[in-house]
Amino acid sequence: MKTKILIAATFATLAGHAFAWDDIPKPTSTANRSDVVAGLAAGLRAGTVGSGEAGYTPPPVSTLSRAQVVAETREAMRLGLVGGPDATPSQLEAIRMAGLRAIEHGAE
Repeated sequence: MKTKILIAATFATLAGHAFAWDDIPKPTSTANRSDVVAGLAAGLRAGTVGSGEAGYTPPPVSTLSRAQVVAETREAMRLGLVGGPDATPSQLEAIRMAGLRAIEHGAE
């Protein structure tokens, strides 16, 4: 009997949570569909909005060598910055110098 009451109480609780989603405010916009379409068309004509692949900007290519990246990563790990706090300016400089030393020594 206790088990049936517990099961009924559990279902009642879950059902209450399902209806709680109705309380979340819905996002609203002041622009209607024709305003959005007109703005998109104007952006396409002006060249400020790309379409398809033309709108894709690839990420910048790194100019660092593999040796620099490895050295800078090791220095950041040594300083405890990987997955941790943000680096201070002096720590950033130490990381940069580690990369430059790697270039000078021709490390790979």
